[in-house]
Amino acid sequence: MTRLHGLLTLALALLAAPLKAEPLIIVSEPWPPYVFAENNVMRGVDYEVSDRLLRELGYQPEWRMMPWKRALHEVREGHADAILDVGINDQRRQEYHYPSEPLSHSETVLFYRKARPFPFTGIADLSGLRIGISAGYSYGNAEFKAADNFERWPCPSIETCLLMLQHGRIDMLPINRRVGLYSIRQLALNNLIAHHQTALSSGELYLAFARRPALAELADRFGDALQQFKQSDDYQQLLQQYGVR
Repeated sequence: MTRLHGLLTLALALLAAPLKAEPLIIVSEPWPPYVFAENNVMRGVDYEVSDRLLRELGYQPEWRMMPWKRALHEVREGHADAILDVGINDQRRQEYHYPSEPLSHSETVLFYRKARPFPFTGIADLSGLRIGISAGYSYGNAEFKAADNFERWPCPSIETCLLMLQHGRIDMLPINRRVGLYSIRQLALNNLIAHHQTALSSGELYLAFARRPALAELADRFGDALQQFKQSDDYQQLLQQYGVR
């Protein structure tokens, strides 16, 4: 009886012990207020939502910040498991497992110097201009992607793009509206840079998982958890905290 009692005790202890969370490597680029590092601490509304839900689903997220083009490459080559705040299109549906629920909505607008307010109502207005772009971005507008009536000036980060715009090295710059407004406040450029109301594109942003069978189920579970979390007071408080309501 003593030996049996000992075995039962061990079995119950093993059942009660928490399972080790499965590691999950997630990549993105700094994109405030959605995901960014502040004093070496990860922050951002989409980061906080994703990190919380993945931990509740039994995973241990490891977050890595890098340029967007490299982030896409890391997932494609199997060095990362997911990418945060990626848009969706037909090509990407073949590359990632997308959850049923998006994290947020993106609206891309063109930012310009107030001293040189170039007009924008359509792609034709960009003729002859120098437009700053970030490597790897699709911008969600097929006409913009195919257009050859303007010069594309690559820049390594949003902050660098905005500084190039400030100094007149580029004429306009497409950025997510909230990201652009947040960044110009951080750079104290509010009085120098503004944006057009006409959107270049808009669409949903997701936490997308690498196209591996083992991650297909996680994408479905994450989508269900996100849909439920959006009904909570905690979610509304996060939106208010980061000013994205």
